[in-house]
Amino acid sequence: MGHGKETPRQKMIGMMYLFYTALMALNVSKDVLDSFIKINNSLNVTNENFISKNQIAYDAIEKAYMANPQKVQKVHDLSLVLKQKADSLVAEMQYYKDTIIFYADKIDRSTCFTRPETGSTRLYVAVENGDKIDTLSLEEQCQSKDNLDIAAQIMVGNDQGQSDNCGGAKLKASINSFRSWVLDIAAMNGSDSTSIMASNVKAALCTDDVVGGGHEAGIIPWASSQFEHLPLMGVITVLTQWQSAVRNVEGDLLNLMYGQLDATSFKFNKLEPVILAPSTYIMQGNKYSSHIFLAAFDTTQALDVYVNGRKLPIDPASGLPMYEVTGGGIGAQKYNAVIKLPKPNSSDTLSYTITGEYQVAKPSLVVSPTKMNVFYIGPDNPVDISVPGVPADKISASLTPGDKGSITKNAGGGYTVRVKQAGKCNISVVADINGKKQNMGSVEFRIKRVPDPVPEVLGMSGGDIDKARLQAAQTVDAKMKDFDFDLSFKVTSFTVSAQVGAYFLSETVKSNRINQQVKQNIFSKVSKGSKVYFEDIKAVGPDGKPRSLGVLKFVVK
Repeated sequence: MGHGKETPRQKMIGMMYLFYTALMALNVSKDVLDSFIKINNSLNVTNENFISKNQIAYDAIEKAYMANPQKVQKVHDLSLVLKQKADSLVAEMQYYKDTIIFYADKIDRSTCFTRPETGSTRLYVAVENGDKIDTLSLEEQCQSKDNLDIAAQIMVGNDQGQSDNCGGAKLKASINSFRSWVLDIAAMNGSDSTSIMASNVKAALCTDDVVGGGHEAGIIPWASSQFEHLPLMGVITVLTQWQSAVRNVEGDLLNLMYGQLDATSFKFNKLEPVILAPSTYIMQGNKYSSHIFLAAFDTTQALDVYVNGRKLPIDPASGLPMYEVTGGGIGAQKYNAVIKLPKPNSSDTLSYTITGEYQVAKPSLVVSPTKMNVFYIGPDNPVDISVPGVPADKISASLTPGDKGSITKNAGGGYTVRVKQAGKCNISVVADINGKKQNMGSVEFRIKRVPDPVPEVLGMSGGDIDKARLQAAQTVDAKMKDFDFDLSFKVTSFTVSAQVGAYFLSETVKSNRINQQVKQNIFSKVSKGSKVYFEDIKAVGPDGKPRSLGVLKFVVK
């Protein structure tokens, strides 16, 4: 054929040879099928080993959780989700293996197989003598190992091309979802997208399309590259290998999460007995109590402690930071300590804040005003009241005479005094000692009106000013000078006046804003040497009463 004129007999022999060659191309070698069977059986054994090893990790996490639920809660919960996702994906792959064999061998479902319980991912399960058996036996007993059509139809699609609804497309979506979840959890446990583990996961669960060559040049979809042009047993082996990849990734993530339990744990090399007493100062008849326990710490680990921003020195005897202070003010003295400790297996630093307190007292009543020995009308006046040896919740205070104001105990400790008339008042204290009310005495305070604030424009109380800067001024403000309370006054009105040539110009504003009318009618017309006055300035403070703040004088330069 194709090499000169041939007789009818020669043409017939040529056609028979072509037909025989085609049949030989379609017939898969028995050796190849036997190799697939051996590889598949070996992978199934490997998968069983993966399951056993992974279960050891699951059991270890469960045991750690039972011993310390609070510490292991997050890892424990994630491990349960991991097991569910891995089992579900492996079962989905097994479903496709079972389904391919079912249709290829044309198994009679009514006599050999029964549908599983509702919700199962498998189409059917094998039944032998009335008992369910593992469908792995189907792979060994398959009668259509060389079938080239069924697997492609189920996993890739029909002759018109790959279907988005085929088994391969659905399996690819499931693998991609599992891979993304694993990478997210790995990143949460210290293995980000640049880590070796992340690279291994991406490689093991890669579902990218491939670039073909030769007569299959172009992009080949993942499902076609995995399940097309292979005998049935080859496809089964590919799916078994994917099951192995899932179990391997499952084990890697389990080991990573379990390793984090120990990696984030602190190591201690010394135990020290500690007696922690709420107070070492008690009055006669009161009870003394303390907590006695063992404290664990690491003498080789750098420990930085700061109190009020100052780093504490290390005590040579104990190897621990020590806070020492000389008692000054009377009453309860609080301080905030910040403890900084390097985080295990990380370059980060853990920071802990704690509040300490000690009492500075004479053997008598202690009343320490937070600001000064004066109460002001209008604002809240904070006061600390303490009796040495008596808990704060056993102390009560009252203000006399009652028409001068009131005193209130705060939820967070301390007291607030509000007064309304100038003069004097007394804070009287009663302590509950062993169920008996005892009068601890009183302290006198003066009551004063809050001093007037100082008016300002651009932070200035008068003086020379550039014309451009004056025109940029926005508000007239009222500021408290040399006053311990943080009080806010707001200007409610003011008058601006200036002599411009033969005319005396004046504008009144009913707010604290320097409006455009003032700037246009006065500021824009003044010249060098002109005097600008802010007069009749009124402001309102916390007591709601208007204050007259005097006059501001500026000279334009």
